[in-house]
Amino acid sequence: MIFSLILLIHSVTASFQGGAVMPDGKVDKVVSADNKATGDWHAPAWGVDVNVDFAPDWKALQQWNNATVGVGLSYWNMGHEMLGHAIAPYIYMNVPLVRLPHFEVGLRPGLGAAFMTKTYRNTISPEQMFVSLGDANSCIGSVTNLYFPEELYLSFPLVKGWKLSLSAGWYHISNGSIRQPNSGYNIFGGELGVSKMIEAQCTGGRCVEEHAADMNNASSEKTKKWSVAVAGTMGGRQVYYRDQQTFLISSMHAAAYWHAHPIFRLGGGIDVFYDGAYVQRETHFGKTNLALAQPGDCWRVGVSLQPEFVVGDFTAGLHVGAYMYDPVKELEPQWQEDGLPQERLEKPIFYAYDLLNAGSAGHPDGWLYTEVVLRYHLPWHVFVQAMMKSHLTKVEFVSVGLGFYY
Repeated sequence: MIFSLILLIHSVTASFQGGAVMPDGKVDKVVSADNKATGDWHAPAWGVDVNVDFAPDWKALQQWNNATVGVGLSYWNMGHEMLGHAIAPYIYMNVPLVRLPHFEVGLRPGLGAAFMTKTYRNTISPEQMFVSLGDANSCIGSVTNLYFPEELYLSFPLVKGWKLSLSAGWYHISNGSIRQPNSGYNIFGGELGVSKMIEAQCTGGRCVEEHAADMNNASSEKTKKWSVAVAGTMGGRQVYYRDQQTFLISSMHAAAYWHAHPIFRLGGGIDVFYDGAYVQRETHFGKTNLALAQPGDCWRVGVSLQPEFVVGDFTAGLHVGAYMYDPVKELEPQWQEDGLPQERLEKPIFYAYDLLNAGSAGHPDGWLYTEVVLRYHLPWHVFVQAMMKSHLTKVEFVSVGLGFYY
């Protein structure tokens, strides 16, 4: 097994990576001298990355312009003692968009885990634990987190067997609100790397020309034009670091998809969300006036546009939706400008709000939501699903579930 994988190695790459961390009211507060939010980007965050690229003989990859897959390991120094360091193993896919003899341009989406050396719990004093954020790391509440490295790359040959690569990317680290506090890190930057190409570049024992022919044949195969899917997911999340309560969340989804190409489908659907955090209780989170919550406030309903990419039995999508029914918006913000509790508000479906800070303390979620959805299709028209729901840069929850398709 290991020997077979070694034979499929396409390249080995070592890179230097660097960037700046986006301010979100937490990162800029932690790194400021007076422990106040400044709105300034924090830089530099820097590190190194090593990855191994494989070129298995998979028809699904041939349909993606002879894409390759790989495993990588990143180290990030967040550039401040309180933010610490991250070690992040991940998997990825190299998708060439333009491939010419002298250069290649493509996308490199990835998914993995990030292990942090500094969290709220090991940077706060025992006396202040769950009482105050103090000057601790209020960005990350857990050692283990999700890691999303997403890059646009350019590579070109140096000498025989070697390539130079440049990339620009977004790198996200958070735990999906499983443990608070959790504003996470959003790093915008890039990489400069050198790749050693492994000879015998007849991928999977066959050459690039053969792959190109297979890709053309695969693209011409008859593809089912329409499909429908229903799914349900469950998970849990914390809302406020002081109470340390975990609330049940669940969701239900129904959608129809138009299969425009063997590697792409476009859908539209209905999403129903249940969030057990929105029950009547006293909280000083500063975001939602739950003292006025009613039983129906736990439910939200939205409609979403659902572009998805297909890689064999896997699909990956970024769904963009808008709430059609959202009683939570009537409870936000919790406090008026004079410091008194906010009364229940009446808001239209679409209204103005601070999009970049949506979902943060003191800011409403807004009417726009996104879902990163990963599915693996099993026999008997069943699929397993993992989903991360966000309000732009603020992750609300992570959930897993099952679905059916036809």
